[in-house]
Amino acid sequence: MTINKKVGFVFRQENCVGCGACTVACQIHNELPENHRFRKVDRYEVKRDDGAVDVWLSHSCMHCENPACLMVCPAKAYHVRDDGIVVLDREKCTGCGLCASACPYSAVSIREDDGKADKCNMCVELLDRGMQPACVTGCPVECIKIGNIDEVLKKPSASKQGIGYGDCITKPNMVIIKERA
Repeated sequence: MTINKKVGFVFRQENCVGCGACTVACQIHNELPENHRFRKVDRYEVKRDDGAVDVWLSHSCMHCENPACLMVCPAKAYHVRDDGIVVLDREKCTGCGLCASACPYSAVSIREDDGKADKCNMCVELLDRGMQPACVTGCPVECIKIGNIDEVLKKPSASKQGIGYGDCITKPNMVIIKERA
């Protein structure tokens, strides 16, 4: 398959205040149970010359180029769209949990209510109508965007590395912007 445009999340880590509004917006849009999250916000304490500061990482499915979830799924419940977004067909899922175990980013989880896998689909139902994902519109400081990963990576401040996040064999499609906007 040839992907013309790899869509992924672009995250301005220096701007994130850790409020969790992205998580709540995602949860509401996807009508998730209270204890189930597609998007998580992790806190890291970073030591600097002037003391320690909190740095936040907002993350969900990385929509990898080589998705581990897809590779291990015996039910073939995963597919990669032409734009690179990894989508799960929950109707095909048997609940074996191999995908959740294989994901290096803990982005796939098994729902308690039906025992099937579930994950972020980058709100494809919104994207296909020209709208933005819920996490993007829910962020009050606008530190999450979506974009063409290859184009974003041409910027000198863009990286596949960040605090709490790094590139790996699955080739995740998330970019960290390392300058404050």
